[in-house]
Amino acid sequence: MIDDAWTRRQIAKSISGSLDTLVKDRMTGLVEEPDITSRIGQRLEDSFDGRDLHGFRVRVISETMPSHGPGSLEKPTGTDLYIALSITDRFGHQTSKGILVQAKREDRLHWSDLQEQCRRMRHISAKGSVVWLYRWNGIGVMRASDVERRSTPVVDADAFFESVLGCKIGDKRRVPQAPFGDRAALKAMLMKLSAQNAVWLDLAEK
Repeated sequence: MIDDAWTRRQIAKSISGSLDTLVKDRMTGLVEEPDITSRIGQRLEDSFDGRDLHGFRVRVISETMPSHGPGSLEKPTGTDLYIALSITDRFGHQTSKGILVQAKREDRLHWSDLQEQCRRMRHISAKGSVVWLYRWNGIGVMRASDVERRSTPVVDADAFFESVLGCKIGDKRRVPQAPFGDRAALKAMLMKLSAQNAVWLDLAEK
């Protein structure tokens, strides 16, 4: 998706740095995972929408469904956050991927519940399902398949986003069926995945 290793690494560090700061700040309070996860999309919009980032023009939109009342969603797929990523190179070639995230506070982790949630996510997307662990020092990431196997190597958010930008993580089938910016298409993905939060990042090489 982004072939140049230096550019890929710098963009990954920018995105992960913004989210790690958010998580570290929220972890100092008595908050649960949904509070942190619901702020991810807005943080990315505030930090990057309309910016130029290492040779790429960045656009971001996000959606959050209510957790209670009319229009609220249950979570039969185990997905807390849906991430769509579109990258267009200087020749106009676009690659899009979707990622399903189950988010947990690491200090309140119940492995049996997490394994079941990962099993359900992988039923939707084996390639695009991950777990985010909210820690005192930021976000740690595991592949959902590793959780099911009880083998749980954890990488930091830098490494995760670098893998996503390098096309090693993500599912090309789980993307909004519309051009970037179509909120109806993003909401349709939320409904399909029964996720409450979604963020769509679009990077266009200049």
